[in-house]
Amino acid sequence: MWQQTNPLLNLRLVKIKMDNKSTVLLNIADVYPVSYSNGPGRRSVIWVQGCTLKCPGCFNQAFQPHISQYLVDPQNFALKITDLCQEHNCEGITLTGGEPFQQSQAVVQFVEIIRENDFNIVCFSGYTYPKLVESTHEDIRTLLGMIDLLIAGPFDISNQCYRTWFHDPDKELVYITDRISSERINNLQDLEFIVEGSDISVTGFPEQKDYKILKDLFEKNQLEINLR
Repeated sequence: MWQQTNPLLNLRLVKIKMDNKSTVLLNIADVYPVSYSNGPGRRSVIWVQGCTLKCPGCFNQAFQPHISQYLVDPQNFALKITDLCQEHNCEGITLTGGEPFQQSQAVVQFVEIIRENDFNIVCFSGYTYPKLVESTHEDIRTLLGMIDLLIAGPFDISNQCYRTWFHDPDKELVYITDRISSERINNLQDLEFIVEGSDISVTGFPEQKDYKILKDLFEKNQLEINLR
């Protein structure tokens, strides 16, 4: 978990003061500086807070409420994430959540700076691609045009199958630009364990039965497990 004792980004998890660059704040739920299971290659991952879709069985139910978590100026935050990507030699960032398109105005400001620094962008969304294309919301259409790979579609708990981010019957992979090739989407890592002190976070796509086994094991040993 991204907690107050974690020096990540040196934000200390306080609200970054507004400046003249932005009139909107981005509500962040969590950040992983490096991941291999949330898109192709080595990536920094940003979870936004808030999603009204509320798909039954959602992995990240704690990120559904539109409540203030870590409110950041999107442009200042983008500079921090850019430094993080450079420090860890990441090729790009992944936006997930929560629902990034429900904070499209702030996310557009964030993504503009990420793109200026030549990092590619993967975005998960619970909306279908046609729904986003048909949106009359200017910021949604702008954001859609700034993404390199969109992983789109609502989670359907009735699809009882093994899922990965790159192979999921609920999701459509939409290559909006040629910066990420479909030829790379094969035999990629789909699950990670990240240890921070006594907390263990699982990010990726574990099967529900495996997650329950892990959860029971960690609780027995008084360890906290967080699914992302």
